[in-house]
Amino acid sequence: MADMKTHLRELSVATTIGLLTHEIVFEKSDLYDANTFLAYAHKMISGDISNAQNLVNLGAFTGEFKQIVDNGIKLAQAIFENKHFRFPKNPVITCLGNNTQKEDPIDITVDKYGFSLKEESFILENMGLYKLLNCYTGSSYKKRHIFNDYARKEYENWFAVTWNELISVLLKNNGMWSYTDVIKNKCSKIVFSGETVKFEYYQNDALIAASVLPIQCCLSDFESKTSAKTREQVFSKFIKINLDNNPDYNNAKRKCAVASAEALAKELNDNLNYNAGLPRFLRIHDIEYYYAKTTVSGIEIYRVPAISSFGKDIIIESIESSVPDKQANILTKIKNVKTGKTLILRNECRFSHGQFNGTPEAKMYYEHGGSLEVIYEKI
Repeated sequence: MADMKTHLRELSVATTIGLLTHEIVFEKSDLYDANTFLAYAHKMISGDISNAQNLVNLGAFTGEFKQIVDNGIKLAQAIFENKHFRFPKNPVITCLGNNTQKEDPIDITVDKYGFSLKEESFILENMGLYKLLNCYTGSSYKKRHIFNDYARKEYENWFAVTWNELISVLLKNNGMWSYTDVIKNKCSKIVFSGETVKFEYYQNDALIAASVLPIQCCLSDFESKTSAKTREQVFSKFIKINLDNNPDYNNAKRKCAVASAEALAKELNDNLNYNAGLPRFLRIHDIEYYYAKTTVSGIEIYRVPAISSFGKDIIIESIESSVPDKQANILTKIKNVKTGKTLILRNECRFSHGQFNGTPEAKMYYEHGGSLEVIYEKI
């Protein structure tokens, strides 16, 4: 579903710009039908867009999908009408968002202009923690785990509290816990049997994954004896349903978040290297591009300079740890010394696919109410 929305978001902007530059008369409603929409997209866009062909299954766009098309049309019109851009009558238009191997965030290109497209989002990048560290300090990490690498003791305690709560629930329910998603025909089960606890995940009544753990389970046991499927679809599901409001669980999670965020902030401050990768952290790359965003308040378009044009006007004023509730954050205050304006960037260090599953990311957001004019040029 997420891929379909991403395809629609990119194609709606690219296709509408193509129709406008080619001076093709169309009604907005024409783009609400999947078949007509894709027919126009294939005519206007160069390159292979077959990965978006599943949009045809939607038939007529309604609800959220229709809103995405509306926003794409509005953004395309704003770009087309902006005097900063000088498009030829028949520009080459490409969609690049599906290329996950490239470093820059460009989603579409129109002639010589590249655009990174956003919709109601304050996110700048889904970065890994290793990338945050490499950009700040010049390190060459390939992987970093906010909890495991910076607060292992507190991480183990968080798991121990979680496991004890799990055993308590099982004992109160005759050694069994299960959750069934009737719509998706998925089932998650945890079974207490003798000296073991078994995780089972079913799809369409077929067993997809299973893990067997000792009753006295520690974090290292859990890490070695489970799979991504059982961690996400069973253990994390159990936590979400049973422990979100559990004070012991939340207290242990918060202590881990505080310890790890403080240790990470110290490493960043102690080893800050301005020559390491501040431009990369700010999504400034080898080539110039445009950050274009649709919000309920209107359209925002910014020019993001090439790294060769990145001067010394942007500095890091402070790096701090922050744990609202139980979320481990790193807050970076960016200052434009030329204008005196500042912007807070927030890296949220958290699991993306369920608690205790995989390596937490460090997704970067800019503050609500903040302006990207601190680092980019509004046009």
